[in-house]
Amino acid sequence: MAEKFLRPRWLYAIIPFYAIQSCIGTYVTLRILDLGGSVISIGFAASAYNIVLIPSAFLGGRIADYIGKRRPLLGLSAIGQLLTLSLIAMSTDVNLMIGFYAIYSFFSSLSPTVFSLLLMDTVSKENLGEGSALSFKYMIYGSLAGNALGFIVLTSLPLTAVALLPIAFSSILLALSLLLVKDSKAVTERQAIAFNADALIARLTHLPVILLKTPKVDDFMGLVRDARGVMTRDIPLIMVTNALFFLGANLFFTSYTPFLKANNLTYLEITGLNIFITCINGLASTQRFSGFSKKGDPGMVVEFLSLRAIAFLFAAIESLYFFGHDVLYVTLLLYLLIGMAYTNITIGMNALLYRFLPKQGQGGTLGIYSAIGSVAMFLGSFLSGNISFFFGYSVTFLLSSIALFGAASLFEWHFKPLRTVDEELI
Repeated sequence: MAEKFLRPRWLYAIIPFYAIQSCIGTYVTLRILDLGGSVISIGFAASAYNIVLIPSAFLGGRIADYIGKRRPLLGLSAIGQLLTLSLIAMSTDVNLMIGFYAIYSFFSSLSPTVFSLLLMDTVSKENLGEGSALSFKYMIYGSLAGNALGFIVLTSLPLTAVALLPIAFSSILLALSLLLVKDSKAVTERQAIAFNADALIARLTHLPVILLKTPKVDDFMGLVRDARGVMTRDIPLIMVTNALFFLGANLFFTSYTPFLKANNLTYLEITGLNIFITCINGLASTQRFSGFSKKGDPGMVVEFLSLRAIAFLFAAIESLYFFGHDVLYVTLLLYLLIGMAYTNITIGMNALLYRFLPKQGQGGTLGIYSAIGSVAMFLGSFLSGNISFFFGYSVTFLLSSIALFGAASLFEWHFKPLRTVDEELI
């Protein structure tokens, strides 16, 4: 008989963490533009945030292994966020803000590491699926809370007032980490995450960077060898597809808010659009919609990659033929398609990664997966700002669409023969 699931109280700490995430990204983008920065500056800020994820994942994991306790590390993450967010709120210089944002990225990315370990520590193996689903739900609640409060603030106060919200949420995160997180006597090894599908999918959905082991040259060489063989190229293909997905996403989203601002949408309208896409993400993450993706069906991933690619292509067309408030209505349609696709792509891709993960050397494989994905996010953000500034938003959005179509085509090319065989067996 399955053990009854008891909801761990620490899960409530997920809500303020994602409230911070939803507030600060939009605030930094809009504040940089408000201070006279260009889309290039936005690209620098996003790329600085993304590149820091690699050393943060490495050091955070080592610290977790060394101290063997969860509460001190989550408290450190909360204090670091509180300090850096306070510095961001006081900044009136674009370069300083970008630097503080990168430091914030380091401290904030420690929290998902702790959340995944706490999930393994406090939830039985039989109930990890239910625990992971609950963590997704709280992630959506947090994102909605951050955007909704930002929207309310902007109805009567200036943009700078929004900077106080992440500070308040980080204070709540610190309080909850001290009050609700209890260190277990028997702690879970980080490597155990790689042996449970629900735990790994949840971890990579919260933060797509996980370094259980520093990848070595031999790991990369083994990956290249696997890519040459028809029977062993599953993992390399998943890694490349994932990299193209993150490249396209960061090309698009780094420039899309500046594009909205360039079309004279107000801060209130931009925040309202963020609430809309968060609601769509939340709907798509429910069991009714995401349950199919957890099966790791390549065909499902291809369909949602294609859907997102079409949405990005429509954005390229929109940037050429729609102006002013017409952009608001088109964006509602685009965000509907993009939000529906995102959760299903990430869950499906992570489920496939778990299915084909080798029995030996999982740490090195996940390290390469994370490193390639982080570099793709960095390049997408960095290139986005520069391409939009020198060639226009339409070129950026077109390239993001091409990256997604490339990912879908690669997946279809490799996995369609396997799907055909499976269908014949059925």
